Amino acid sequence: MFSIKYKIKDEDINYGGHVGNERALLFFQMVRINFFESLGLSELNIGDNIGVIQRNSFVEYNKELFLDDEITIQITDIQLEKNKFNIYYEVYNQENKLAINGSTLLLPFSYTEKKLKRVPSIFKEKVEELL
Repeated sequence: MFSIKYKIKDEDINYGGHVGNERALLFFQMVRINFFESLGLSELNIGDNIGVIQRNSFVEYNKELFLDDEITIQITDIQLEKNKFNIYYEVYNQENKLAINGSTLLLPFSYTEKKLKRVPSIFKEKVEELL
């Protein structure tokens, strides 16, 4: 559906000599930001000046990633509902093996009103064109 390339940097490495577990959520956010931008949107405005706020996430670690690895970070699916949507991610190592997969549950949120909203129709339309 959408992907970016990324080269593992020093700041991604933990005391064990591989990518730290917290980096998975940063990888997910990185590809999500790029995806939204490709649609002419942002995390602060997915349409109608409504942003997103993360309710929860799931991460599964399958393989280690190391300094200077060239990885592919993908959005593989988006499941839309009225008041929320799940984005599904996969991260592949340079041997094209699944290293990390997971999802984030995002809620439409008005940062000016400080309240939850419905998924904007413009966002739904743009995503449905890609599915």
